[in-house]
Amino acid sequence: MGKGIGAFIIGGLVGAGIALLYAPRPGAETRAIVSDKLNETWGQAQDFGAQASANVQHLYQDAAAKGQQIYQGATAKGHEVVNTVAAKGQELYETASARVHEAAANVKPVFAEKNDELREKIEAARQRIASQVAKNAETASEKHPLILESVEEAADDIADAPGAAAAAGEAAPE
Repeated sequence: MGKGIGAFIIGGLVGAGIALLYAPRPGAETRAIVSDKLNETWGQAQDFGAQASANVQHLYQDAAAKGQQIYQGATAKGHEVVNTVAAKGQELYETASARVHEAAANVKPVFAEKNDELREKIEAARQRIASQVAKNAETASEKHPLILESVEEAADDIADAPGAAAAAGEAAPE
């Protein structure tokens, strides 16, 4: 296709050259007509270029304005999505937090009840141990009064020991 257009233009130029050679007017007059036509065509080309430039500038401004509108719309939509997601996240957090607090509130009484049961069992065990120790002490005193007497003397000695040790410490030479 490019060859066809090139051949057409070359043929047009050759035809114009031949027409100029066989023109019925004198050369100066023909050159003046050609010059006028070229000036007129050049002026039209400049007008067309100026008009095309203005059209391109107008299209650019329209495209820039449309791009700005799209950008602002996308930005607004993005902010809307972020706000929606943040609100949904806050809602989910509050729901989860409420469930955790509810679960903790439900667990606390169970722990308190178990603690109370353990305290009661420990106290009962202490009472059984104390009664067993008392019973063992009675049995030992009935069966072995000398042992009880020896234990009482040892306890007295131990109770007096800090005073004796202090007195011995004062009498010891340095």
